[in-house]
Amino acid sequence: MKTASLLRLLLATCFLAPAGAQASTIQMVSNGGFETSSVASGTWAITSSLAGWTAGALGVEVRNHVAGDAYAGQRYVELDTTGNSWISQTLATSAGSTYALSFAYAPREGVAAASNGIEVFWNGASKGIFTGNGGAGNAWNVYKMNLVGLGGAGELKFAAVGASDSLGGALDAISVTAVPEPATLATMGFGLGLIGLFRRRRSRQ
Repeated sequence: MKTASLLRLLLATCFLAPAGAQASTIQMVSNGGFETSSVASGTWAITSSLAGWTAGALGVEVRNHVAGDAYAGQRYVELDTTGNSWISQTLATSAGSTYALSFAYAPREGVAAASNGIEVFWNGASKGIFTGNGGAGNAWNVYKMNLVGLGGAGELKFAAVGASDSLGGALDAISVTAVPEPATLATMGFGLGLIGLFRRRRSRQ
């Protein structure tokens, strides 16, 4: 009887834990790698329309194996087009929930840090400026930070800062995923503990 009860509890936990684990890996950003663009290899284009994103008045420059390679896939973007511009995307959030932001940044080759800056904003608040002196090609760095939802729509924005001279840093592989709540993590840990206990009981029989 005790074993049967334990099995029922274990099965219930197993149904709950994967649901929480799966929710934490759902990609919230649309077209974070900019691969939906039709820009061909060895070319670049400035566009005012980019799937999933809203662009500033000066648009966004999409590149495909020009002035360096993408961090992932074939395409990446620069936000200093004919001058400093920006892109933004609206994400549905829950108040107080934590979200993990990840993105790849590279300073433009042969360009000084004063012109390569990209500032990250979440709901209008700056989350930092990222820049560097560019060498040959794209020297990508991946940056990660946590964002807190305010409930409803949250705005994620990347803006070129520094010298507005058509030469600026590059962006790729933008990702936002929900961070599991502590209760979900506890449930998953409890489920794993029950699995271990059940296996030990079975091995003694």
